[in-house]
Amino acid sequence: MNHSEFFSALKRGEIRRCYLFEGEEEFTKKSALKALRAAVAGGDFAAMNDTRLADPAPDALIAAAETLPFMSDRRFLEIRDSAMLASGKAKDYDEDSAVQQLDAYLDQLPDTVCMVFFVHGKADGRKKLYQILKKKAALVSFDPLEDRELAQWIAGTLKKEGKKISLAACQRLWFSAGRDLTLLNQELGKLIAYSQDRSEITESDIAAVCVQSTEYKVYDMADALLTGQGSKALNMLEALLRDGEERLMLLSLLGRQCRQLRAVKALAAEGSSPAQIAAKLGMPPFAVRRNLDTARAYSLSQLGEMAYLCLDTEYQVKSGQLMENGALEKAMLEILAIRGGKQNG
Repeated sequence: MNHSEFFSALKRGEIRRCYLFEGEEEFTKKSALKALRAAVAGGDFAAMNDTRLADPAPDALIAAAETLPFMSDRRFLEIRDSAMLASGKAKDYDEDSAVQQLDAYLDQLPDTVCMVFFVHGKADGRKKLYQILKKKAALVSFDPLEDRELAQWIAGTLKKEGKKISLAACQRLWFSAGRDLTLLNQELGKLIAYSQDRSEITESDIAAVCVQSTEYKVYDMADALLTGQGSKALNMLEALLRDGEERLMLLSLLGRQCRQLRAVKALAAEGSSPAQIAAKLGMPPFAVRRNLDTARAYSLSQLGEMAYLCLDTEYQVKSGQLMENGALEKAMLEILAIRGGKQNG
């Protein structure tokens, strides 16, 4: 099940004896764990019915599960970082025999326990315990939120603080800061404080105080480059490299930006509106408008040439035909030459 199905079931009071929580969206996963813990082991004796184990051997896990709850129907058992669900081998116990022991025990798991295997990121689907839990437990996948869900989450979080935000501003926020809810939650806190008594969070607020993801910084660098601001783009590149970003990754993102520009221009030439282009390409409207402005200086063939240049440069580096140091800078200068050789700013 996904996170929405899990929360719906929990709201109905449906609690399983065993869960596996996995997936890349850590904020939602932790929220689900907190909600489940409160539903199972809340009340005056919560601490006495809440056990947390880190990569336990099967004997310790089973002993905790068999311990009767105190003045409650169930006890909560959280199992974190189990080596039986991660890449590599367990260090403190024999994994094969441990899996066999747990396989047999899960068939007789008592009603007095709610056990959660909590995995950071994705579990290793090749592991035997993972295959067993797929059959005998409730597997809950916490994947990154889709655009609609993300906008609802941002708006809902701000509404609790008496604030509102437009869909366009929501899109600007996650386009700039990224889609990780833990980080977005921090950024929303900054926006709430920055906006003070104003009721609405604006795009200007986001530009003023929010962090920028690497992807957004590359977007800005590519925009400077493709508008002929060569010096500014190279200075931005130096800053990214000082921050530890890899040249090949930056080159790949630059190539993607060139491909997006070409796609935006091609769709506009076919008669698509900015809103239609945004929907087709999965881009926020403000980014489409910005790309349309940039793409006007180029023909479709020039944009295709730039995209191919980035792809070919990346191939040459990976195949050893070109040194990585300087390869990105060379590609950027060639893009400037395609534009007409103008450098300013």
